[in-house]
Amino acid sequence: MNDFLFLLGGGALAGLVSGLLGIGGAVILIPYVLYVVPSFLSRTFTPFEATQISMFQVFFASVAGYVTHRPQLLLPVKTLLAWGGAALLGSAIGGTLSGHLPGKEILVLYLAEILLALLLLHRKPRPAEQTPDRLEWRRTFGAPVLMGGIGLVSGLLGIGGGFLYYPVMTGLLGYSARVAVGSSLGIMIPMAFSGMIAKTLSSGSFPDGTFPVAIGALAGSIVGARLHRRLTPAKIRWGQTLLLVATFARILASLL
Repeated sequence: MNDFLFLLGGGALAGLVSGLLGIGGAVILIPYVLYVVPSFLSRTFTPFEATQISMFQVFFASVAGYVTHRPQLLLPVKTLLAWGGAALLGSAIGGTLSGHLPGKEILVLYLAEILLALLLLHRKPRPAEQTPDRLEWRRTFGAPVLMGGIGLVSGLLGIGGGFLYYPVMTGLLGYSARVAVGSSLGIMIPMAFSGMIAKTLSSGSFPDGTFPVAIGALAGSIVGARLHRRLTPAKIRWGQTLLLVATFARILASLL
């Protein structure tokens, strides 16, 4: 029972942040499963098991968060499916190429991805970039390329890059924070689903902690999406900033 509740709590925490800020949540769940769980329980997980469980967490959190955010979204479902498909294609290509990158270079690339996200989060677009014609062009032609690029890097790294969708949508595509959070979760659904299936087929089973984490993520994301309505765009931006800075410091420390 203690194991179940502890993993349920981890899934709920990751789901809460997912629904609140529009990120996948793996950035929280994987360290939780690998480092926090063994510190309090006798159960340990391998890195593969941790990433497999995180795929279930991201999928259920993304679905629940997207559905809860849906009334606030202005983007049609077909647009999100197209962008999600572009990200999925990029991820497949990146996964194919990932075997040619050494582990250290993968982590350096991940650090660069975090820096890019931080730059976009705090970048103030010039008025000339926000004209209707320019925004329409970027959203029609640039967005699929950008989503495919995020998927490509995620496939190369073998870890999620969901934290880039929100900065790209607000910093480059000109969407509001309300639209970007829910839409980011919608874009992640196809990638999370395919990753969940691929890792399960590869392992041939589900890790023991999958069920409580998935249930926790589902409930946590719904709560996070409802609480999100109380946040200002500045609070969303700084919440994501704190998470990214903490992740950057942790990865940088592992390289030194």
